Amino acid sequence: MKILSLHWGFSHGGVATYAENIEPIGSLPSVKLRSLCVLPNFRDINQKSLDSLDKSIIQINKLSSLSWTFEVRKYIAKEQPDIIFTHGFNAHFVSLLTTILLPLKVKRIVSYHGDYFPNTTKQRFMAPIYNGFTNWFLRKKADGIICVAHHTVQKLLKKNIPDYKFAVVHNGIPSYKSLEDTRETLRSEWGYDESHIIICIASRHEKIKGLEYLIEAFSIVSPKFSELRLVMIGEGTQTHALKTLVALKKLESRIQFVGQRSDVADCLSATDIFALPSLSEAHSIGLLEAMRAGKAIIATEIEGNIETVSDNKEALIVPVKDASSLSVAIEKLLKDTDLRARLGKAASKRFNSEFTVEMMRSKTTQLLKDFSNR
Repeated sequence: MKILSLHWGFSHGGVATYAENIEPIGSLPSVKLRSLCVLPNFRDINQKSLDSLDKSIIQINKLSSLSWTFEVRKYIAKEQPDIIFTHGFNAHFVSLLTTILLPLKVKRIVSYHGDYFPNTTKQRFMAPIYNGFTNWFLRKKADGIICVAHHTVQKLLKKNIPDYKFAVVHNGIPSYKSLEDTRETLRSEWGYDESHIIICIASRHEKIKGLEYLIEAFSIVSPKFSELRLVMIGEGTQTHALKTLVALKKLESRIQFVGQRSDVADCLSATDIFALPSLSEAHSIGLLEAMRAGKAIIATEIEGNIETVSDNKEALIVPVKDASSLSVAIEKLLKDTDLRARLGKAASKRFNSEFTVEMMRSKTTQLLKDFSNR
């Protein structure tokens, strides 16, 4: 089975991590998987994940030049894949555009990670087009759809996409254990020691992540706990606005922006509580990373989160867009170290039983074979 995994751009986020995690499928005896990455020069690149792939790259220096479409078409014609595996609106469109009239019998399989959410005003105008095309592509052109969560299937069924196309494989990530001195080293780097209690969020800085509600919650609870700190990992279109909000709250000495990090797992080991205030998630990689690290978790009550963790079992679940409830949950964990330990232990146990990368790869491989044989 020959699989071409097709990407447009390779920015930081769940899709890049997904590509990195399924890459070893290509080493199986009966499977050959290779990635084709079409990279516009104006897009942010997740270089670490990109470097992990067995890949070919087609660079786009000028979007108005369509020469890249001929390069993609030529590549597909040469490789003759059994499956073109696409991830996101742009990759679906490239797949369709470059295989028109190509004498090739190929199955189109899609990994579906949720709706497209705009980050800028321009993107807000384009979002209905992106999501509309994706729904049409799934309905009319996709032979199989691998969703990362059950709740996304229910949403797509309402778009009149046939149910026989769907399968669910939750995201998985590799097991990881930080070195013994990592916690101390990173705390020292950030200017903290073991007397501090650190809340952490590792996320793109975009509106959909609800990070302003976490800052607001921190401002409510922090006067009661002088040892409390917040570390924000990531970058995005909202970074400047978030820093402005922190300055307005006069919390610069207690909230630290550490930028995009390639050592998120180590960073999590140096913290005590993980907070995920997202407004929407399909199946959060950040949440899985916190579970793997055995952190006490606070997460918003949205479908992607509550499919992954349960309230008062692996996490504390709070209403979305509710800084007050989020602050109450933070205070509860600060006052109850036993609860922090219990939630962290349960989260780690559930991660190991349901969300390892080995499980994800095994299920994905079998589904690709099933789709290929239909």
